[in-house]
Amino acid sequence: MSDIRLLGPEDLPLCRRLESDRGWSTDEAKWRLMFEVGEVHAIDAADGDGLAGCVVVTRYGDALADVGMMLVAGRYGRQGLGTRLMEHALEVAGDRVVELTATRFGRPVYERLGFRPTGSLTINAGPLRGTSRPPGVRAATPDDHAALLALDAEVTGADRSAALTALLARAERTVVTDGGFAVAWNAGPHRVIGPVVAPSEEAARDLILAAAHDADRDVRIDLLDAYPGLRPWLTALGPAEGPAPLPTMVHGADRHPGDRGRYVAPILISMG
Repeated sequence: MSDIRLLGPEDLPLCRRLESDRGWSTDEAKWRLMFEVGEVHAIDAADGDGLAGCVVVTRYGDALADVGMMLVAGRYGRQGLGTRLMEHALEVAGDRVVELTATRFGRPVYERLGFRPTGSLTINAGPLRGTSRPPGVRAATPDDHAALLALDAEVTGADRSAALTALLARAERTVVTDGGFAVAWNAGPHRVIGPVVAPSEEAARDLILAAAHDADRDVRIDLLDAYPGLRPWLTALGPAEGPAPLPTMVHGADRHPGDRGRYVAPILISMG
């Protein structure tokens, strides 16, 4: 099997073909964001037919790294490629705390490498009823960006300014309230809402409704454990919850850095 190599945006079709082999379908807009702010590492297939596997590592300053899109082609399963890719991802991350969201297939690999479960994430997608512009929530302006980046760093415990700046340039809408914000951006059939930071469950609800207001497509939001009451509230408004919560995991620390009690939704599952 070939060495692990760093891919470029020109290799995006290979990544999408690989994930299709595993029954995944990530919109091109999400892949382009991962290529812009993260690193996509891959192993070429020994038979010359595309990729045998890949993994995405996004480093946030010196404190944190997120790992996602860990994929191995079906015909190369159970040959140790997943472990090899994850060991490489940990080497790339260096001394940073590493976090990820696992599938039930990947979790045993991560646990063997020292990851520990910390909570859960639910995928919610579909039409969202009752969107509005609640009082106390307003559209962000460029003057808000520095405070938004500082708040994100406080909550996540890391400097994610490069990723957020790239995301804000793509955003359809960014809304803010006292101590919170939400970013809404389009990825294929979905208006993705994330990240979301909120000081309370009520504020989180208002930010989500404002971010989704006037969306021209279904909403997608991945909810973390910050405010468990958001999950039944959101499904009652329309977006269906995925079949099972996905475990969030961390490596190199007992818990995620920052104040995750206010972290409602990630940028992407693969980017934290």
